[in-house]
Amino acid sequence: MLTEQDLTILMKQQVGKAAADLVKPGMIVGLGTGSTTAYMIQFLGERLQSSELKEIKGIPTSFQSTVLAKRHGVPLTTLDEVDQIDIAIDGADEVDPQKNLIKGGGAAHTREVRLVGH
Repeated sequence: MLTEQDLTILMKQQVGKAAADLVKPGMIVGLGTGSTTAYMIQFLGERLQSSELKEIKGIPTSFQSTVLAKRHGVPLTTLDEVDQIDIAIDGADEVDPQKNLIKGGGAAHTREVRLVGH
């Protein structure tokens, strides 16, 4: 029987995969930070390794996402090197009943705001 923690991990993996599946060849991708986003980066790497996905570049919002992208073979760039970001994928810290998202003030907050506001 699966525990609540096991179910949470499975859901995060499914959400990460679904988010990675939104990325198309040639996109510039904002790589957020956190446990669910870590799965997304992993799945992006798998898509790149299988040649299902080509010529993307990621812009990490944190040291954590930089390390994960490098580990999984996701090529990186910076905000200074691109004109636009095609998709930015990150988790929300809270979601209210009207589906308004709240980002917390964690360690990556400044980089996340710069990425989204770019």
